[in-house]
Amino acid sequence: MNAAETVAFLRCETTLSHGLRAAGQPTTLGSMRVLCAPGQYERATQAGRTVATSGYDLYLRGAPAFAVRIGDKAVIRDETLTVTHTPEEWRRGGRCVGVQYHVEREEDL
Repeated sequence: MNAAETVAFLRCETTLSHGLRAAGQPTTLGSMRVLCAPGQYERATQAGRTVATSGYDLYLRGAPAFAVRIGDKAVIRDETLTVTHTPEEWRRGGRCVGVQYHVEREEDL
């Protein structure tokens, strides 16, 4: 049984309009077969509010076909979530053997 899921990654190009950043239409970076591990997290903001977030840790075996960065979107099970941490590469010697991506949705408590 193969538990990997196909996840599409999107990126919104940003432009400056009157000194403010504006997100454009998302463009597809590509898709990857990853293992999806759901999780729930709680953290305090700088304003002192408690924020509960839920999302997934995505595990890719091997080297990624394209670069994913913070702010990119991932479509998992027909839901769009945001990449919130820098992807972590696992290396053996000088070779990338896997990558972990962390994606979240946000909910206030």
